[in-house]
Amino acid sequence: MSISAYIAYHLLQFMTKTFAYELIQSFDKRELREARKWLASPYFNQREDLRQLFELLTDKRGVLNREQIWMKLFPGQNYDDQHLRLLLSYLYRTLEQFLLQQTLEEHEWHVRHLLLMAYRKRGLERHFTKTYHKQQQELNQTNQSHPEHYLARYWQEQAFFQQQASTERTREHNLQNMEDALTIAFLSMKLRQACWLLAHEAVYKASYQISMEEAIIQIAQKEDYLKYPAIAVYYYCYHMLKEPDNTQHFVHFRTHLFEQVNRFPQEEIRDLFLLAINFCIRQINRTAEDYLQEALELYEKGLTAGLLLENGVLSRFTYNNIAGIALRLQRLDWVEQFLYDYRLLLAKDQQEAAYSLNAARVSFLKKDYQQAIAYLQRADYKDFINNMVAKTILLKCYYELDEYDLLDYHLKTMRSFLRRKRRMGYHQQNYKNIVSFAFRLLSLKPGDKAAKSQLKQGIELTEPLTERKWLLKKVEEL
Repeated sequence: MSISAYIAYHLLQFMTKTFAYELIQSFDKRELREARKWLASPYFNQREDLRQLFELLTDKRGVLNREQIWMKLFPGQNYDDQHLRLLLSYLYRTLEQFLLQQTLEEHEWHVRHLLLMAYRKRGLERHFTKTYHKQQQELNQTNQSHPEHYLARYWQEQAFFQQQASTERTREHNLQNMEDALTIAFLSMKLRQACWLLAHEAVYKASYQISMEEAIIQIAQKEDYLKYPAIAVYYYCYHMLKEPDNTQHFVHFRTHLFEQVNRFPQEEIRDLFLLAINFCIRQINRTAEDYLQEALELYEKGLTAGLLLENGVLSRFTYNNIAGIALRLQRLDWVEQFLYDYRLLLAKDQQEAAYSLNAARVSFLKKDYQQAIAYLQRADYKDFINNMVAKTILLKCYYELDEYDLLDYHLKTMRSFLRRKRRMGYHQQNYKNIVSFAFRLLSLKPGDKAAKSQLKQGIELTEPLTERKWLLKKVEEL
């Protein structure tokens, strides 16, 4: 790389690594439009150079380096690096204020509380009372029942208490309402936090101290608190995670979860669905096959409610997991329809690979081995796991079609590929074991009962081995 190219590269890197540029890149089309209006308002911004800088950083024709941007902003003036850095800092702080305003508008109950505080501070009792009653009516009419709903009720009652205490000292106040709302908010938030800690412990083998754990559980199950969905959902979720072998806890949690789909914010109900799904997957991995149907039902309801999409995109991992669980349940027609219906919701660069890989899995189970091979040839599987899943399906297809020469060559290329890979841990060892046993299966002589018995025993005892069931079946068929 020449010196001039090296300098240009680092000038460009400087621009793309600034906080302002990274923040702007996170905006969608609507947010870009709103940000332009924000910068155009004299109340929020009186600097024309910030508006121009914003437009340069959002230009879809390509990113300019800092000297090019300077020339656009201040033609004919010598480049001043410190001045440009200050402009970027000003723009970033202005856009931070825009982001705060956008977030406030998404949390109307928080805004109303701040408005009550402003009216109380100014002594505008009529304004305060009108806003308070309007907010109280909205809270009573809403079907929301999540922890922050009760926190909003507490803040509302707190603001009313402070207002009344300053004007009517002898009046009976709303302290009991404050206490009730705060207790429900506190209990539900503590239970929610406990659930996240327990879920994290299960995955990462960490160890956390849950403050007041026993007291929270004892209180939650007394005083009729379980009638509040914000508490009940997390109470049963806590017990599900704490005592995974007690199926009743999962049943109670699932029942309350399905009932509250429309009473929690979408992001929170999505997290609850993922907690339930991940719990089912852990149980399945412990050979609790009964949870396959439970997991698929959770996925189905999550898809129907739009909870499993992020910004309108379905993760390929979710797509693969749903297909894998349904295939284990032999729901072949359902899987085919699912793969077709949801393929366009995947990221564009993942659609062909994810669809063809899972379609190949379906074709293999239908014993249409040629069609499975055709699907596998339609995409380049760059991800290690997907690549190895595809190679394993191809391995099994060659065996089922009695293409032993092709299988021998394929196994050798798989073994060579795995040798080149480093530090893949569990997955690498699993596929090494699959290749090793496939070679032994291929070389097993007819009638050699001792070798057959030895191979069967090796397959049964070896870990990890995800293709154990298929390998054992092929040994038995010999």
